[in-house]
Amino acid sequence: MSLQISRTRALLNAALVLAVLALAGFGVVQVARRHWQWQPTFRARAEFATIAGLEVGNRVRIQGIDAGVVEAIVPPAKAGDTVRLVLRLDDRLRLLVRADATARIATQGVVGAKVVEIVPGAADAPALSEGGLIRSEPPRELADLLEQASESLHKVDVVAQRAAEGLGEINAIAAGIRRGEGTLGKLVRDDEAYRTLISLSGRTERTLDDLDENLAALKRTWPLSRYFNQRGFEDRDRVLFQPGAERESRTLKTDDLFEPGRAVLTAGGQGRLDEAAAWFKELHRTKTTEIVIAVFTDDAAGNADLAQMLTQEQAEAVRTYLIKRHSIDSAGFWSTRKVAAVGFGTETPRTLAAAALRDQPARRVEIILFTPQT
Repeated sequence: MSLQISRTRALLNAALVLAVLALAGFGVVQVARRHWQWQPTFRARAEFATIAGLEVGNRVRIQGIDAGVVEAIVPPAKAGDTVRLVLRLDDRLRLLVRADATARIATQGVVGAKVVEIVPGAADAPALSEGGLIRSEPPRELADLLEQASESLHKVDVVAQRAAEGLGEINAIAAGIRRGEGTLGKLVRDDEAYRTLISLSGRTERTLDDLDENLAALKRTWPLSRYFNQRGFEDRDRVLFQPGAERESRTLKTDDLFEPGRAVLTAGGQGRLDEAAAWFKELHRTKTTEIVIAVFTDDAAGNADLAQMLTQEQAEAVRTYLIKRHSIDSAGFWSTRKVAAVGFGTETPRTLAAAALRDQPARRVEIILFTPQT
């Protein structure tokens, strides 16, 4: 008995096969274009003393345009030499890259992926030749920005302290004048001098109020606002205080995760984070669950500022690994959950009870889950 199908059904089957082949071909074309394999391209070189974590395949931009990829990274032949980058660029943008163009390594946002940005140069300069060398600028690291911000904040703190001391002295003088005490008490009879002094005191108080507002605004300005938003927290004193949420945590020793005194994960440390990610996924928490990665250390280094910077970078390293390797920020289709990375240095948060810290190691990483109950 022979099995026959109608002509219409055969045509439909053929159309389906052609559609699948067309879709597959479209996908291959898109992947190839993403890696700049088919379209006409030209190559350029750039040399840097450090490439700040840039990798092969990272994007190259010209005036913000997606212009190519980093095709190869050539390590230095000897100590002190530069790192050479080979850039594959869109041939349609060749006229924009002049001989006096400059290249620098930048970050998307503040903590995103690394990209190479090319500033074209003067329009009347000769075009860069095939494989030509582009002048480079040293990359600016996040640690440098934070150090500069820390110095600025310290200066503001000194000014605020001096203003507060001056305010105390002015208030003491004003109080004595109102009571008529001492030689300055004679000024009580001079209404104009009295009003002037009280006005000065009021202006000083308003200045201190403005200073507090400016300090709060500083955290919301670029690049610090981008820095705090990328890490999912704004106030270290409150990030561990969520009275309306159920709290679950897992503690790991810092020495088991990182190279000594650095924010670089070891192979064993990555394995321990893999176990922590499995623990989190087994709990099956809701989309509203927030994750806080808190890192603490002791005062062995003897420098609170350096301890703060170290623990912050260690917290970010753990956050980046868990998101890239295990997608712990994913809360379902088109949805993400908040994952905060907070370094406390040698500080003990006021919201942590002393009994809860009794058996905890001083150098530790805590992965804490907060699930709202209200």
